[in-house]
Amino acid sequence: MSVDIDKYKCLYEYEKNLFEEESGRYRRLEDKAMKYLSATTLAIGAYLFLVRGIIEELIPPNNYIEWFVLISVGLTFIAFISSWSLIFRAIKLTDIVKMPSDEKTINYFKDNDLDTVYLGLSKQYSNGIKVIEKNYENKLKLVRIAYSDIMFTGWSLVVSIIFILILKWST
Repeated sequence: MSVDIDKYKCLYEYEKNLFEEESGRYRRLEDKAMKYLSATTLAIGAYLFLVRGIIEELIPPNNYIEWFVLISVGLTFIAFISSWSLIFRAIKLTDIVKMPSDEKTINYFKDNDLDTVYLGLSKQYSNGIKVIEKNYENKLKLVRIAYSDIMFTGWSLVVSIIFILILKWST
């Protein structure tokens, strides 16, 4: 029975391309998480700079508006920290899947026919794709939660700024 090497080569190229696509997709998600982290870090710094003096003036609070300002500032700060925590978990280092390149691999090439090598490499790429997809899904879940948390933080930020403006205009 004749072996169709082109078929195995096609399978190998297909799996290799999928592996590269999944690796690229994973890297893009990591880049997005890093951008979220950078933006959140800058926003936390700016927000703390903005409210530091106001908080010092309001302790202890004397009326309801001052209480609302303190509560909204505290809630916003907690939301920022929550977002930051989720993003950090999303960018947590994971093992990078790579194809083996060692003496065992070299011997595998030497000891086997080309069709067997193509099939073996295809299986390795397929297994690598499964690992990358699993890591991607876990990271994507955290990034989506972080995004929702960032949106909540944004609304909380707006509310606290509105309360601060009301306080400044009322005095």
